[in-house]
Amino acid sequence: MPGTRTLEDAVAALEPIGLEALDERAALRRRVDSKYVVARDALAAIVESAGDAYEALEIDGHRSFDYESVYLDTPDLRCFRDHVERRRPRYKIRTRLYHETEACFVEVKVKTADEETVKRQMPHDPSAHGGLNPEARRFLDESLDELTGSPAPEALAPSLWTRYRRLTLAAIEGGERVTTDLDVRLAAADDRATTLRDDLALVETKTEEGRGAVDRLLAEGGHEPVTISKYRFGVGMLLEDDPGEAGAAGLRDAFA
Repeated sequence: MPGTRTLEDAVAALEPIGLEALDERAALRRRVDSKYVVARDALAAIVESAGDAYEALEIDGHRSFDYESVYLDTPDLRCFRDHVERRRPRYKIRTRLYHETEACFVEVKVKTADEETVKRQMPHDPSAHGGLNPEARRFLDESLDELTGSPAPEALAPSLWTRYRRLTLAAIEGGERVTTDLDVRLAAADDRATTLRDDLALVETKTEEGRGAVDRLLAEGGHEPVTISKYRFGVGMLLEDDPGEAGAAGLRDAFA
């Protein structure tokens, strides 16, 4: 398997695809999500091997994009504890800022009682990133009332900041999508932080049945899927003890 290029060089060699075309293609199929922690050099070799089957997301000449998410939780970390205790329904609330485009959204992701994951989002004033203005509060109340039977908690405040740089690939055939997050930093309000080692990447594949080309090449290289939620993992590393999978030694070793 070739490995002469950096990951960024391997992605730069792919044909481009725009955001609208990527969303239309990826929306065609129901997807299975799989996550991996992979060495950047190994991932570059995989992208080179599978490159003819993929295009790279490109917006205004950029192929990597800086994301910043601020997760909101109650003072007793109800959202985190519901995740650890595997309660249904449960949810995560965040605002997300895309630095290159200065677009901002408030988002809520709900795991329903029947195991379905439902995500709702609305545009958010970038100056309100990390907080809730009246429109965002109304959106959350209405969404959670519909999906869980109760409005959002009154006391919501920033609990975790996540920052990373993302590369996105789209399969030319079908709806497969691969995201790669680099330079991942998780930080708490008191400035405690943990950072993914700079030789590693977080990879997520979204495929019809969990058997895309990248999944196959990762398996051939001995990479097994991992269970990681950036929010749960970050809170478990920085704020609270987490006895479950987010405290796994293998994942902790990947962060400094």
